[in-house]
Amino acid sequence: MVKKIQLLVDSSPDSDVTAMRAVSMASHLDAVIVATEIRDTRRFDSYRKSEKAKQIFGRKLEQISDLAADRGVEIFDDKGSKAVVDQSKDILKVAGHIHPNVVVSSAVDSARRVGLSDRASELFKYSKHNLLLVKDPQHDANDFSNILVSADSPFDISDYTADFAESYKAKLTAVKVVDLEEGLVKERPVYLSEVSSPAPGMPRRRLGDTVKTSETLLTKMKESGIRRGQAMADAVADVAHDRGVDVETKVLIGKRDDELAKFTRQQQIDLLMLGSNRENLVKRLMHKTAPESIARKVDSSVFAVRKVA
Repeated sequence: MVKKIQLLVDSSPDSDVTAMRAVSMASHLDAVIVATEIRDTRRFDSYRKSEKAKQIFGRKLEQISDLAADRGVEIFDDKGSKAVVDQSKDILKVAGHIHPNVVVSSAVDSARRVGLSDRASELFKYSKHNLLLVKDPQHDANDFSNILVSADSPFDISDYTADFAESYKAKLTAVKVVDLEEGLVKERPVYLSEVSSPAPGMPRRRLGDTVKTSETLLTKMKESGIRRGQAMADAVADVAHDRGVDVETKVLIGKRDDELAKFTRQQQIDLLMLGSNRENLVKRLMHKTAPESIARKVDSSVFAVRKVA
């Protein structure tokens, strides 16, 4: 499934665990790793500083190579993968040369220790490659064992997530969050037909009046929403079950971002996988898409699936 993983290597506190996650993924998915040095070259305005930065990267690369060798993973030497400015456009240029199946980056802002770093946020918005944002430095394990997949992705990622969970021998939970208040029609305008031909025994209404939806109908609409959510989660779980993956489903009620964030904490989820398209111009103007908002709030690492082939 994955043949080449691009690991972004920087000097952040999370760089070691990010490297471990990348090596673990390469081991499970039979892939090679291309390490790209990430540093703000504007800070290295002298030969001495640049050489020192190269030495630091060299030592990190040796550590990663030793870790990779222990897992039987190859570190691929790609001349196009070089030190780049820590800006998404520069990183994506290098990724365009490497053609990775997955880009692996640390996610947490080293100063705030919450949310996403500026780099992670920009990559989430604009990268066309599958993207793993490592956001769980408190976890010591190299392997993902408890994976959550969002069942309402904009395209079908069922096979991809099932194969991924199978390769890790991980437990998979397919989740759908249902907001029972969203789109719920609690009242409607009076129709013209009701004005011209009122039903027998009903009070006469006028255009411009509104009619409240009955509690019985509201209950049925909510129950229908929950059933549709369960069906979506079941569809994802059925694919994983056919692969022999330990899988279960969950329907959560509430706001999608908040409920997923709460669930990942309560269930100690290692990884959240969700299908995510690149932003178009309209979404860029909105600043935050729903998937990016989720990635900011959850404690677990986030795998944004852009390509399933």
